Amino acid sequence: MKASKGKRTIGLVLENMYTDFGEEFIQNVQSGVRQHKDIDLVVISGRYDGMQDKDPHHHSYFTNYNSVYLLEKQCKFDGLIICLGSMENAKAEKILQRYGSQIENKPIVFAASDIVNFSSVNYNNESGIKEAVDCLINVHGFSKFCMLGGRPDSRDSVKRREIYSKLLLENGISFTEENYQATDMSVNCRDEAKALLDRNPEVQAIFCVNDSVAVALYEEMEARRLVPGKDIMVFAFDNTTMAGRMIPALSSIGVADITLGRQALNLLLEQMDGGEIRSVEIPTRLYGRESFSYEMYEYTKLEMRNVDPAFINRMFNDCFYRYRYEYISRESVNLQRLFAEFIGKILLGVKERYMSVEDFQEAQDLIEIFFSNGAMDYTDAGKLLQSIARLQASVNIEQSANIGGANQFINRLFTLMRDKAITAQAERIIEGNEQRSAFQKSFTDFAIDVTDLGDEKADLATMENRIISHFNGLGLKNAALFLFNESVEYEEGKVEYFPEKIRLRCVLKEGELFVIPVERQEGMTEQMFRRADLPSKCRESVPIPIFYRNRIYGFIVTELTHDIMDSGNFLADQIGRFLYTAEQESAT
Repeated sequence: MKASKGKRTIGLVLENMYTDFGEEFIQNVQSGVRQHKDIDLVVISGRYDGMQDKDPHHHSYFTNYNSVYLLEKQCKFDGLIICLGSMENAKAEKILQRYGSQIENKPIVFAASDIVNFSSVNYNNESGIKEAVDCLINVHGFSKFCMLGGRPDSRDSVKRREIYSKLLLENGISFTEENYQATDMSVNCRDEAKALLDRNPEVQAIFCVNDSVAVALYEEMEARRLVPGKDIMVFAFDNTTMAGRMIPALSSIGVADITLGRQALNLLLEQMDGGEIRSVEIPTRLYGRESFSYEMYEYTKLEMRNVDPAFINRMFNDCFYRYRYEYISRESVNLQRLFAEFIGKILLGVKERYMSVEDFQEAQDLIEIFFSNGAMDYTDAGKLLQSIARLQASVNIEQSANIGGANQFINRLFTLMRDKAITAQAERIIEGNEQRSAFQKSFTDFAIDVTDLGDEKADLATMENRIISHFNGLGLKNAALFLFNESVEYEEGKVEYFPEKIRLRCVLKEGELFVIPVERQEGMTEQMFRRADLPSKCRESVPIPIFYRNRIYGFIVTELTHDIMDSGNFLADQIGRFLYTAEQESAT
């Protein structure tokens, strides 16, 4: 089914973008979209609701937030990528019921789903788990294994448990219910981690169904003065950036070549261009870190002596493993080429037992450029520092075998690499703290400006106008504010669309506010992501519902950035609260 020529808009429907997995899935799709100037991306993300039987108030909040999913049917998308996980306990039949009418009309690819007979992309869970189990049994000689698993309605959770149990049994190791503990697959499962450790005090290795679950396990182990990687080997799944940030860094299974998000986009584009409908399984591998040491290869003397380009590229791909998943524009610095240049100079210096002052200074400059252009965005500090130490140790052994001894220039370059890696990490933390402080200040100022009405009447129209006039105070750069003519009352299970028309009230373009004239405000809701007035940076965007209780007022459509993934829902929640309060005042 071939889409019409011209600008095309893809919808990415997610269970939750406010998780490491969701964020990385989005980034991987984004990276692929940026290679196609004729494609826009809209991320429609809800919130996982596990509170239906636990907390009716939170359940009500999630239900109203998830009204955003009505846009996936109402808006005119040329194709959809669906990555829902366990949203609504979404078994295959429920997903097909939800998307049945759309499957016939537009290309759709399901990611991390047990949908059959339709285009899908999934992990090959077994390859990475087998790699871990083989090492733990055959290298470490372990025999006591446990697993912190997931929900029974999660495809990957069920498969990972089945594979883990099967591999252990094949090696003569029993795996019983006592060795397994289900969780909700979030960081909030410390009680489950406690129960598992209580039942298995002699456990040697624990497999966590995803990286989030490992966070809770780490907390419980710390309370018991147990150290991951020393007292108990710990490994997880998804290999998110969280894994590298944890202390000690978490070993995790991730994709071996192409990411889940990028492959899903490739399959969708094939369909949109008239290609066949097909499904793909992506191989996985274990990324070893401190919680379970595991190396893919050693740095051999022969490869170093030969200054082998293939060896240098392999080392780069191992250290900066996320780089190959990113779209690198022509204007960007080619980090892989830079790395090859300065590592090549180091290895040539080892081979010739000599490095000139000129080569040393040039290598220094290249290392400076390499790290100043964001090299640390594609790795985690622990892994890089470990790899630098391994290479330096191998180089010094090689040098000591040669007449002339170690070259001080080469060791100074290794020191510079370590210093730059550590400095880059520290600067990233400082920058993040500064951004959070700036966000808090900007929102506080916005709230004061909006709610300080003076002699004005506190009705809905007044509040809307004040929010519009101060919209640039939210700290957003590129965004649009859409409001319905009247608020919409949403009920759980409602399948009707939003009103067919919506008003674009104002936009931000690089932080500058533009209020839309009344005569140009109204447009069709189904075309809201194709409006000509939207900022050009919003070709990758996310709609965030503005609501309070069961009243929905509209959407903030904003540029898709890391910051908005962290703070966007907070902004929309507060604006919804202001509008709801004003609406109640208007009714009295």
